[in-house]
Amino acid sequence: MSSRHPLNATRAAFVPLLAIALAVSSHAQPSHAQPSHAQPSPAPPAERRDTLAAQRLQVSLLTFGQGAPVFERFGHNAIRIADPITGLDTSWNWGMFSFDEPNFLGRFLSGTSRYWVQAFETVPLLAYYQENDRHTVEQVLNLSGAQKLALLRFVRWNELEENKYYPYDYFLDNCSTRVRDALDRVLGGALKRAWADSLSAHSFRSEALRLTEGTPFSRLGIDIALGPPADRRMTAWEEMYVPMRLRDRIRGIMVPGPDGVPVSLVKNERVVFTSMRDPESAVPIVLPGLYVAVALGALAPLALFGGLAFLSALRGRWPGAQRASRLVLAVLAAVWYAGTGLMGLALAFMELFSTHVFWYGNWNVLLLSPLGLAAAWFVPRAIVGGRGARVARWLSGFCGASALIALAISISGAISQSTGAVVIAFAPAMMYLALLVPALTLIRPDRK
Repeated sequence: MSSRHPLNATRAAFVPLLAIALAVSSHAQPSHAQPSHAQPSPAPPAERRDTLAAQRLQVSLLTFGQGAPVFERFGHNAIRIADPITGLDTSWNWGMFSFDEPNFLGRFLSGTSRYWVQAFETVPLLAYYQENDRHTVEQVLNLSGAQKLALLRFVRWNELEENKYYPYDYFLDNCSTRVRDALDRVLGGALKRAWADSLSAHSFRSEALRLTEGTPFSRLGIDIALGPPADRRMTAWEEMYVPMRLRDRIRGIMVPGPDGVPVSLVKNERVVFTSMRDPESAVPIVLPGLYVAVALGALAPLALFGGLAFLSALRGRWPGAQRASRLVLAVLAAVWYAGTGLMGLALAFMELFSTHVFWYGNWNVLLLSPLGLAAAWFVPRAIVGGRGARVARWLSGFCGASALIALAISISGAISQSTGAVVIAFAPAMMYLALLVPALTLIRPDRK
């Protein structure tokens, strides 16, 4: 959910800010008790004038489709408020962030990133998204004058320097949830009442994977990183972390009108710009090609050179082929264990130090153990020269046994985390190495 805009020195992206709207109603009851026959106190004249003037405002939800970078794959949105009399035409964007922020990546991973809201002139903003081929939809909202005035006051208060920053969470508090919450406040909680108890057909993981189809390495990284909390079904309210879901959901919702009669929240809708990009995927691919490529790309060369090394050592023949195959195996094992070990270390870091709860309890640490970093040192030395063979056998055996457990619990469905595709990608090579390393280190290499 990101947007970068050329009108600001910092780069905008995919996520947003919450605060307290100022509810305004010309029919509000006074706080002190009144006799039953007393009439409600009228709003002050200035307040009535402001409310009447606000009726001419046009409030819209702008939704921007997917972009090319991974942080734009989730789409983006903004609230547009226009006044035909004063010439006001401004859109408020809660997806601002800066890559230049100190330790940006570390703060993002640990859950301490700061995002902020910023106002942009609408016409240049729309032109920017058109230049970047982002599908754009505008939905004009059916709000009363009091609701429009409350929203305008809120966004102006929210963009003040002391109010504009918020701690970003990519599922629970982002650019789209901030827009959702701002609208819900001026609607008196109507959106949350309609959606909070309605289960969606999707999970946080399925939406994240669906939207990152086309960026295979990012999709794989997200799939590895998310723990069991990401696999529960979302409510319709939570589903609004995706801007396009918010756009689709509000099409069918009815809210109380000025006279109490329900009216459609969306007054009218238009496509501002039609993108030439492929439409977003409806569902995530169950087993993407990259996962299969990881499995085969690791297992095939290990099996080829491992088989050659084992057979030549077992028969005491082809010493040149044995030495070459062991050297290749050592390099492959070092790369494999170092890569998986680093991923396992990242999972452990997120479990211990991040505030992102959707990383917690991640069973993928069985496949991607931090002990792989130690194996990356001991296993290649043992394969080539037999040094540290006992430790190498223990480390490879531990990693292989952990992968086998991960495979078993994935097949059994004993856990609530969706791990099947990741298991297919990493378990075969890990289990093969657990067999290969003892086989090669228990047979002394031929040094003829």
